[in-house]
Amino acid sequence: MSIPSFDIHVVRNGASTRLAPVGELDISTTPALEQAITEATRDPGTALVIDLRDLTFMDSSGLRTLAQTNTRAEAEGFTLSIWRGQPQIERVLEISGLGAMLPLVQAPPH
Repeated sequence: MSIPSFDIHVVRNGASTRLAPVGELDISTTPALEQAITEATRDPGTALVIDLRDLTFMDSSGLRTLAQTNTRAEAEGFTLSIWRGQPQIERVLEISGLGAMLPLVQAPPH
């Protein structure tokens, strides 16, 4: 049995940070994303992008993290954009009902 891989690519550009989780976002990997979000939103006026394109799986803990980050953005005054992911990730967002509540956008072309 192999352990699924997970990583977070972080790209900073001035006051903007893009977090791109790669692999499976589940109960064991969500704390790493939550920590990266906390670090990226430490300064007021931050723009945060969460890029879901390289996720292959997301469970309810990942959904919870996205929902909590959206709530924090509104309360703490940082800008949040979530770049849409692969079809299986989109389906999870759709089934959960969160897709309609989160600031989901298409990623810009490369």
